[in-house]
Amino acid sequence: MPQSQNLVVFRMADTSSYSIEERLVASVWVHEIQHTGQTMSQVMAAFRERFNKAPLRRVILLDWEKRAFALGSVKDRPRSGRKTTRLEAYAAGAASIEHSPLKSTRKRSSELGVPRSTMRNHMKKDLNVRPYRPTFVNELSDGDMDRRYESCRALLDTFSNAVSRSKVLFSDECAIYHSPRDRNVVFWSKENPNFTQELEHNPPHVMIWAGMTSDYLIEPYTSDGPVNAASYSAMLETWLIPQLRDRELLDDAWLQHDGAPAHFDFSVRDVLNERFPGRWIGRGSPTSPAPLPWPPRSPDLTTPDNSLWGIIMGRVAARRYNSNEDLRRTVEDAFRTITPKMLRRMSQRTWRRIRLCVQHQGAHTADSLDM
Repeated sequence: MPQSQNLVVFRMADTSSYSIEERLVASVWVHEIQHTGQTMSQVMAAFRERFNKAPLRRVILLDWEKRAFALGSVKDRPRSGRKTTRLEAYAAGAASIEHSPLKSTRKRSSELGVPRSTMRNHMKKDLNVRPYRPTFVNELSDGDMDRRYESCRALLDTFSNAVSRSKVLFSDECAIYHSPRDRNVVFWSKENPNFTQELEHNPPHVMIWAGMTSDYLIEPYTSDGPVNAASYSAMLETWLIPQLRDRELLDDAWLQHDGAPAHFDFSVRDVLNERFPGRWIGRGSPTSPAPLPWPPRSPDLTTPDNSLWGIIMGRVAARRYNSNEDLRRTVEDAFRTITPKMLRRMSQRTWRRIRLCVQHQGAHTADSLDM
């Protein structure tokens, strides 16, 4: 047999197949090495010749020799380990999840008397369940749902195909802080220290504006101050409109924004009516060719809110920042990671949500229903 094959057999040897006699003979041979002058390789070869079995690893032979002359027995040691409870807890775990799906794994394992790690493996492998975090949404009144239904139906009627939908520029603002305000903070102590931590009022942050269609992502517009009518009008005139003109989109693009007070100001609407005549979506939108108001409390229907900001914040929140300029550079780098394929998928997600909003009479749509 070739040497490589011998090596495989050698590594795959199973000690449970060796009798007590074979183990004792091997133990004695190893113990007598110091007197016979043999090597371990010679002992292994002699073992093969006598018993017609594959030679063992040196560590096993040494272990047999040690146990034979120190403990007086070469039998396998009894294996330690606790009894598996994962399969035994199958029925109880399934009933517990069905009765209390919101209960934590820690509390469930305590009630069933099953280790937490075993419970997690049991839920994942046997019950095929996994944890889902809740999605926090704005509370909607009956009037809100009616407005959402009417607005989404008007959007689907106006933009009935992929070509027309690709012209809608969804936009939004977002505040990004130097350090995330939702960091986990714990105080380890034997007694309650009555620990409190003050939150800084108006902590350092950068305001980001972004607009996106299914094909284009407008470079982020950043500012350090609050968004008001004057700053929003200036952003439209000096930032957005020149970029749309450079991309030859100004004459076809439909600008969408929410009903924030800064967006509803008369001066802002004058700019929109001049630059996007009959082609903007929001509170107070023009009546010709058809009014397209944006419903209140509906960030789930805009592409920046339901997709883009989560991606950008996830890549920006990896560290703290010492200055707005440092944070601004990181935000711009994060925007450059958005690919055309990601843009198309995010746009498709938004239009699916708009369609489902109509089907559900204006109610919120979960991501599970969004596929």
